[in-house]
Amino acid sequence: MSPKNNHKKRVHRDFPRFVEDLENRILTGGFKPREHLVEAKLSRMFAVSRYWVRDAFKILEAKGLVRITPYKGVAVSELEASELEEIFAVRVPLEQLAWRLAMHNAVEKDLERLQQIAQDIAQAHAQKSIQAVLAADTEFHDQVLKLCRNRTLRRLITDLRKRSHIARFAAWSSPEVVRQVAAEHYQFVEALRQKDTGQLDELARRHINHAREFYLFGLRAEGAVAGARP
Repeated sequence: MSPKNNHKKRVHRDFPRFVEDLENRILTGGFKPREHLVEAKLSRMFAVSRYWVRDAFKILEAKGLVRITPYKGVAVSELEASELEEIFAVRVPLEQLAWRLAMHNAVEKDLERLQQIAQDIAQAHAQKSIQAVLAADTEFHDQVLKLCRNRTLRRLITDLRKRSHIARFAAWSSPEVVRQVAAEHYQFVEALRQKDTGQLDELARRHINHAREFYLFGLRAEGAVAGARP
């Protein structure tokens, strides 16, 4: 489907915000894996110059979100199944560390905020709004990364999450996925409140493994994972 059918035209006067908006469209399923991104169409859609679009493509390519092929153009990246497996394997110990650090730094108002976001996820699911679910899930994990107060760890996890989130929209189209993930967010908050490091480690491992399974299943169903077996 052409991007212009999915999104309203938006005027950008700030290049970093334009890049961020384009990136978010990819990460939330506005542009699907393998979908071609046409410079002229994006220029009209966002009301920016074609120079900005070209520069944005270079930034997104460096992040692994698009692929630029000479004489063929630009397309949203697809992941090799093996690459997705590698990303999730690395995320487990990093996110376990992030949760432990967040546990030491969180105060009651932080826990209340996380609890509210978990409720937002459940409400968005009840309203069958995948976009709202994705936005709330991202906010939840961003809050946790802020609480860990480690800029290097935050950057590493954020980059890995963005790389794998190309696959996220397809996976989260399943109501069962959303129900399970919403329940795990509540469990995370309770483990933080109880300062239960063992439970946090187990939840982080389980949460990421569930995401891995859901992502692979969703993309295989769409045929969007290169090298994935049925």
